[in-house]
Amino acid sequence: MAAIDPIARLIATEEIKQLKARYFRLMDGKDFAALRSVFADDAVFDARASLSIDGQGESGRAAESNDWVYSGGDVIIDFIRAAIGTQRTVHHGHCHEIELLSETEARGVIAMEDQIWDESGETLTLHGMGHYHETYRKEADGWRIVTSRITRLHVILG
Repeated sequence: MAAIDPIARLIATEEIKQLKARYFRLMDGKDFAALRSVFADDAVFDARASLSIDGQGESGRAAESNDWVYSGGDVIIDFIRAAIGTQRTVHHGHCHEIELLSETEARGVIAMEDQIWDESGETLTLHGMGHYHETYRKEADGWRIVTSRITRLHVILG
């Protein structure tokens, strides 16, 4: 593979950072139609560690997420809509590590923190920290998430 021009690398990296920023903003704003544009049609979202450190919750809410792996952009959006509904959510992503593999493929790790409150906005039901491990593909209309896997360093369920 030929070396990627440094300017093209910087532009691609920034575009991927913007993509992930849109993911967080659109999810928290409950704009599920626009959120769909963040994912490739063939995307896979592994959310098994959404409610536990290792994705192997033994009981209660943590066990609910043990099988949360979704394929297809539409299916992923349906899952996210059902999982957070009208709950108040705050997701922050930072410290993006993006590796450009080619002019149209990349992978990255994004540190994250999320907080979710019940529908009244008064009771915190989840506070977690961890990472998104992702792959990206540049399509005709821009970069898209192809695979996304959540890992947790710490999670508190309320």
